[in-house]
Amino acid sequence: MFPSGLHRRLAQNTVTKLSSELVGRLTMLALVILAARRLGAAGFGLYSYGLALGLVWAQVADMGLQVLTAREVAVHGRAAQPYARMAFHLKVGLSVIVIAGLLLSTTRQPAAARLSLLLLGAMQLSNTYLEFVAYVFRGQQALAQEAWLLGAARVLTAVSGILILWRGGGVNGLALAGLTAVLTITGIGLYRLRQDGWLQDLRWPITNPATAEARYGRILRHAFPLGIAIFLSIAYTRLAVLLLQMRLGETAVAQFSAAARLVEPMQIIPASLLAAVFPAIALAWQQDRPQARRLGWHVSGLLAGGGLLLAVAFWLTAGWLMPLLYGRDYTPGIPVLQLLALALIPTFVNYSLTHYLIARRQQTYLIFFNAGMLAVHALLCWRLIPRYGITGPAISLIVAECMLFVACLGVLWVGGWGD
Repeated sequence: MFPSGLHRRLAQNTVTKLSSELVGRLTMLALVILAARRLGAAGFGLYSYGLALGLVWAQVADMGLQVLTAREVAVHGRAAQPYARMAFHLKVGLSVIVIAGLLLSTTRQPAAARLSLLLLGAMQLSNTYLEFVAYVFRGQQALAQEAWLLGAARVLTAVSGILILWRGGGVNGLALAGLTAVLTITGIGLYRLRQDGWLQDLRWPITNPATAEARYGRILRHAFPLGIAIFLSIAYTRLAVLLLQMRLGETAVAQFSAAARLVEPMQIIPASLLAAVFPAIALAWQQDRPQARRLGWHVSGLLAGGGLLLAVAFWLTAGWLMPLLYGRDYTPGIPVLQLLALALIPTFVNYSLTHYLIARRQQTYLIFFNAGMLAVHALLCWRLIPRYGITGPAISLIVAECMLFVACLGVLWVGGWGD
């Protein structure tokens, strides 16, 4: 059994994180529903495509730095402050690549659409800085701070976006409102970190020139495997939208995205639980490996049950939920919603398995796993979209998530869960 103090702290952190996520995600869902109705299928498809494109590029600026920073803070406490500052420096440098990538990938778009895509991309890039701040608080197990920042950003984005749409604004106005909201909360988060003693001195380099290059290089070498894995994972989750845009156009993207936006908020459950548990697992792996194993199994079991319950609920209600929320134009998304709901079962468990691998410093495996998932998903989507339309990517997601589950479980089983 777990120590009572640890159990109570993890439960409190999970509830705090989950409550914030519920409020933020529900307000964002309200924004999505209104956007789908006000912008029409073509406008909503462009909006969804811009978010997907921006999210994929923005991961280059993350490169695993925020997760590894959270791990270092969890293990070393305030002694990890130099690590956090160096990680922030590297993030700024990587952001230049993101900006260049967004400019190049939108060159063939019409001027109005290109502006929308660039604004949405800038919003996603800004959000990675907010998440970096949040992960520093996460490493300290200060989940209330993280929850407030991320929740406030979503609520402010949703409220400002709803006001823009209500007054007749289009995709550009919606994107600009989201960018402004994220930048505002990010600024508040950075100020709080500096007040708390983090990121106070951001001069480059923070050490003498003789050792700075080696230290930055070491962080990048540690972050690179995880960063590639995260990039592949995000590309995998957004590949369906990108390929649907390429093969069927904005209307197909809108119908698929409408269904996906109902399922995606459910991932706050594993995300909130792992936000609370991951620092404890990372610390236990250093100090008490049997306890790390018990935490891993316990969390995986809870998530498997939660995923199953949600899958059944969505499967039974999809027929009336889609037209009720979005209107009759989105009824082709009903089978998509049912299939994506089935994918929740392995997806939920995979959250715990991949985090456990990171805690064991085996994140390199995730590169190969996510590369395999992305390749299989791309191949299946390319073959299934012409035959099954928007349901093709949903079928592919189920197959890919089951592959990841088997791969992670295989590594953990062969290597021992905590021995």
